[in-house]
Amino acid sequence: MKIRFQFLLVVLTLPFVLKAQNSVPLCLHPENPHYFLFRGKPTILIASAEHYGSVMNRDFDFIKYLNALQKEGFNYTRIFCSGHLEMNDATFGIERNTMNPRKESYLAPWKKIKDGETSSPGVYDLNQWNEEYFKRLRQFVKEASLRGIVVEVTLSSSIYNASIWSYNPLNPANNINLQEPKDYKLANTLYNADMLIFQERYIQKIVTELNEFDNIIYEIQNEPWSDHPCLQEIVPNDNKTHPFAWQKLAEIANPVSRAWQHHIAGIIAETERRLSNRHLIAENISNFRAKISTPDSLVSVFNFHYALPDAVRWNYNLNKVIALDETGFMPHRDYLYRSQAWKFLLSGGGLYNNLDYSFVVGFEDGTWPIPDGNPGWGGPAFRKQLRILKDCLYSMPFVKMKPLPTDRNEIFGLAEKGRNYLVYIGQENISLLPIELPSGTYSIRWISPVTGDTLLTDTINVTDSEWTFFPPQYKEDVVLMVIRVK
Repeated sequence: MKIRFQFLLVVLTLPFVLKAQNSVPLCLHPENPHYFLFRGKPTILIASAEHYGSVMNRDFDFIKYLNALQKEGFNYTRIFCSGHLEMNDATFGIERNTMNPRKESYLAPWKKIKDGETSSPGVYDLNQWNEEYFKRLRQFVKEASLRGIVVEVTLSSSIYNASIWSYNPLNPANNINLQEPKDYKLANTLYNADMLIFQERYIQKIVTELNEFDNIIYEIQNEPWSDHPCLQEIVPNDNKTHPFAWQKLAEIANPVSRAWQHHIAGIIAETERRLSNRHLIAENISNFRAKISTPDSLVSVFNFHYALPDAVRWNYNLNKVIALDETGFMPHRDYLYRSQAWKFLLSGGGLYNNLDYSFVVGFEDGTWPIPDGNPGWGGPAFRKQLRILKDCLYSMPFVKMKPLPTDRNEIFGLAEKGRNYLVYIGQENISLLPIELPSGTYSIRWISPVTGDTLLTDTINVTDSEWTFFPPQYKEDVVLMVIRVK
């Protein structure tokens, strides 16, 4: 009976596996490149996902984690694939950080040839691959694919400080192949001596290993401005929600960093020219907001962290996906993160991901109670609210919709003019909402973004070019859905 059941399971699953493996990889939607096309369907990527250690941390049960994302309706996760890890580091104040594995549980792309000192993960030979790592990486992407989850594969990261650098296998102190650079700020530049050779080989290896999968995006580097900053502006963020000094700075990567990133993007593209599939490349632009003045022609997804709606508005003309692929460092209030997601996506963004610290080793289902000191939010209650946002967006033909022009700071919307409207009011005490509407009959529905409950429904007959809506009683925020019926 057990054998028969397993055979039946394989038979039922096989068509889906073959379809996923034979389909065109995730791409920009041809009708509206601010969004994705995935397995033939218009797609916005939305998640509240773990802190990037799913593959590098052998102790992390990623099957349990991916099951939780699938069950809760999310379609995205992000992983770090380079030698970046945050072992025994307190830089970010993250308790039970999945990128802080036990030394014996850490997996790097390269083969460890002997154990290291206390402050080292080991000694590596950069000419030998760690087959266990690549087996786990491929299995993770495959299992994500089976669940319809897109994986953003972050190929490198800023190093931030000497403490984090001391554990990196690319640090000359941790391998037998390199003598330079000893300064971590040279690592992700074209001035890193022979390290560039090993970085290129690593990129080629990752890209080749994962080429068959349709559910990946390659991000060149996480937060490149941290090691190589170029200040763009002082951002007027509120001190109560953004108390740290760095939360007032919008920085982009300087030209030295951008030259290295463009070189890495070229390695990705050149490697895939010899392979079957082409995948999207993402570039991490800035915290908060920045105008992209010289977009890399190889890049299709522009990532922002902790993003303001202006990150979308200022770059909408690029006709690429503008993404918020990490957020956090605000007080632990559902509203702050919920409203950030609504504002960003209803400004025309195509990806939102909250850094969810409830996913840790032993609680891969995302039920770990997040301690007060952790620099971010998440958990089951918040994810239910995020699912409401996803359901609202997916109930609309969002590929046909554009951001709704508004001069009001807390009102955001997408509209297919004269047919469909989705509007978010992000503050209390908004008593009226005028919207331009062509003549016709429309059904309206007011929705709680907290519970998903319908607060009020009505049918309206518009004879002029504008209709003033009066929101029902609500707390913090409310959603309006307008659909033309005739």
